Amino acid sequence: MTTNSDHIRGFTDYFILSILEKYDSYGYEIAKIIASESHEIIQLNEATLYIALKRLLKDGKISSYKKKNKKGMVRRYYRLDDEGKKFLDGFRNDWKKLEHIISLLVSGDFNYQRNE
Repeated sequence: MTTNSDHIRGFTDYFILSILEKYDSYGYEIAKIIASESHEIIQLNEATLYIALKRLLKDGKISSYKKKNKKGMVRRYYRLDDEGKKFLDGFRNDWKKLEHIISLLVSGDFNYQRNE
């Protein structure tokens, strides 16, 4: 399967928010989760990921804090805030409706009748 970045561009924020809903995480781990769960089909480059994180921080959907790991290295962790949770819940409600419509239109399996 070839992955066109245009296909996933609009979903980056939702991927990040969904991961942060499960647990606080840092940038590299977020990228690893996305790659792993997509069986390496979706691989966010560092710039794309950090631009999205910066935007989500600015919009008040996530917050960040610094924490030392087991090796004593300080990492910036991100967490989902209430605004981000509301945003994600809204998207999920919309997605349930859109998923079927998109699948129908892309597959060509729609029943539109032309009036000619």
